Amino acid sequence: MRTIAIIFMLCNIVKGIQMKKLLVKLFLSLTIIQSQAQQPVNFKGQIKNTKADEVIYLVLDGVLIRLQVLEDGTFSTNTSIQELPSFYSLANIAKNGKIEQQTPRIWFNKDSIDISINWADKTFQPQEKMPYQSLSEKIESLKTDAQNEFILNHTVNIPILYFVNKNKKSISIADLDLFTQKVDDTYKSSFYFKRLENYLWAKKRKLLKVGEKVEDFSLPDKDGNQVSVINSNNKTKLITIFSSGCSYSIASISMLEKISKMNTGKIEIITIWADDIRDTWLTEHADKKSNMSWTNLWDEHKFASTYFNNTSWPTFYVVDAQGKLVDQFKSYNQKTANKLKALVE
Repeated sequence: MRTIAIIFMLCNIVKGIQMKKLLVKLFLSLTIIQSQAQQPVNFKGQIKNTKADEVIYLVLDGVLIRLQVLEDGTFSTNTSIQELPSFYSLANIAKNGKIEQQTPRIWFNKDSIDISINWADKTFQPQEKMPYQSLSEKIESLKTDAQNEFILNHTVNIPILYFVNKNKKSISIADLDLFTQKVDDTYKSSFYFKRLENYLWAKKRKLLKVGEKVEDFSLPDKDGNQVSVINSNNKTKLITIFSSGCSYSIASISMLEKISKMNTGKIEIITIWADDIRDTWLTEHADKKSNMSWTNLWDEHKFASTYFNNTSWPTFYVVDAQGKLVDQFKSYNQKTANKLKALVE
């Protein structure tokens, strides 16, 4: 952080426009380099005019974190995020179970966040406001079609990358291709760009269905090593896509344990975790996951989920020795258990 502060100081001193641009690029590059590992973040502040029984959630990286708000409205919570810069919002859960966002996405670029919020009218005042906060709020105010037109034609920055990634399913592949071509190298190592890039790679492959050959791809293991999924080892593969937040996925671990013990080298088992955050994959239900003696990989940028058109967990895919998808089935039930048992008998 000291290095970044020095860069900002130099920006204030340097008068040449080109030199300022170079310094800003250096700042952005350093920010993205720092973001490659999980970032611990502390959120604190005060929420005024809340009701005594009201439950407020911090929404971060798609995860809901219940805030422990004291009588005077103050709160503090520690968590981790994928990378900086990032954003958060505050929300309630409606009676119908839906998440109701109460603030816009609030962008930040530090590991310590201090914010004051008036819950009566939802006005907020962060300690330090990011320069593209107003741009983000403008995009949020637009409807989907207008959003897409705006973000595809706007100068690329982190919020623009986020919203393009968020809306990618409603944007044509051709338009996404054109958009990625104008992304500056500064942003190409960012989480949002990599997820968009992986989405395009998966979508450009032939639609995967039973009877089709599965093209090989690689995903990271817990040590960060890229592991080939569809390798040529002349074995049938059982590929499972799980989520740490899915109770049926966790329950399926014990089912796979039994299959693994019965397996005499006939099949290769590979579990792919669709968790958004690496720490979630590695730490949640760690006691259950420690019993997994087969290959475990992380779908870091959602390539596998997109390629397999996976929409629910747990899902099981059977790929034969020639690399052809021969079966797929879902859920934790007796039918699934019977199918798994048949693979190793």
